[in-house]
Amino acid sequence: MQSHRARRLAAATVGAVLMLAGGVAAKPSHCRKDCKQEIRDCLALVPKNEDCAGTRAEKRACRKMHAAERATCHNFVKLCKQQEPGTSGICLPSSTTTTRPPATTTTTTSATTTTTLVGGSGPVTDLHYASNNNFDSSGNYVPGHVGFNLADVSSVRELAFLPSGVRALVWLGLCNGADATFIGAVQPFIGNPKVFGFYLMDEPDPTGQRVPLCPAASLMAESDWIHAHVPGAKTFIVMLNVNTTSTAPTYANTYNPGNSHIDLYGLDPYPCRTEVGGCDYSMIIVAVAAAEAAGIPRDSIVPVYQAFGGGGWSDDGGGQYTLPTASQERQILTTWGPLVPNPVFDYAYSWGTQNSDQALEGSTALQAVFSAHNVTSAGP
Repeated sequence: MQSHRARRLAAATVGAVLMLAGGVAAKPSHCRKDCKQEIRDCLALVPKNEDCAGTRAEKRACRKMHAAERATCHNFVKLCKQQEPGTSGICLPSSTTTTRPPATTTTTTSATTTTTLVGGSGPVTDLHYASNNNFDSSGNYVPGHVGFNLADVSSVRELAFLPSGVRALVWLGLCNGADATFIGAVQPFIGNPKVFGFYLMDEPDPTGQRVPLCPAASLMAESDWIHAHVPGAKTFIVMLNVNTTSTAPTYANTYNPGNSHIDLYGLDPYPCRTEVGGCDYSMIIVAVAAAEAAGIPRDSIVPVYQAFGGGGWSDDGGGQYTLPTASQERQILTTWGPLVPNPVFDYAYSWGTQNSDQALEGSTALQAVFSAHNVTSAGP
């Protein structure tokens, strides 16, 4: 069985191009007009420079951050798309900047922000998941002390170790349809109240060009079987960007609720990389837009936060992933906040290290960030 404990983070090899909703890039003359309202809405969220407080250096840093945020608003034109050549375009992500009020603090981050988005403190949800190395040698559920209450589980035995208030997302990783192996893997979990749902696959490939072929029909059969036999259980996958770069992702012709019957879809744009000298938060913005264009509703998206770096992982921009600093992690949460304000759960990748890298289990600074987020982001 291939496990998500060996996540595929290498650069993509597919030569696809970004074609949102089957459309083509709008002409620049369209975008400025078509994105006018989105730009206005975004600019309205940027605090005034007069609101900056503190020392002279802090005020200067605050004004610089506001300038970057205003530049981001104007960059919405870069996301403008049209369905047919010669027609008006649509601005993506549409209306996402008005979901939450802007942050009221004037603190700055140490990130190199290529693009950022004004927003609140992060998505609000009751359930928080961090994969890998969830149990120590004595069977204790380790991420619980940081507020993660959705456990990475692979066996029925592990369910017995879960403390009160913690539920299980059961890893399967099969994609052969509802065959005897699949049914045998799911049956032991039927009727257990600790089961939240099933992690069907991590970055499955419907083309078979990157990893073994995983047809949408196979995932549909698995999801349908679970829905019929494990009432209330959610089915979940993390999406594969089939383009060669995270700066222009596409999920077109892959998976969505219509062709897979899956409930929840994780998006994992990891913005902190050596080649950008910090974090390019725009990767998060365009990933959400691409998922919606591929037919994935906003309320079915699960945000996946980068919480790893270094080691043997290479990214798709010619560099390596870097472990976010505490301030960079807060900015990742803030960027996700207005895009997916109330996900069913959110996902920190990764609690455990996998490839000589750094991850949450070894970073007290990041644990503090997630502890604060997990405790304060109780769902509505």
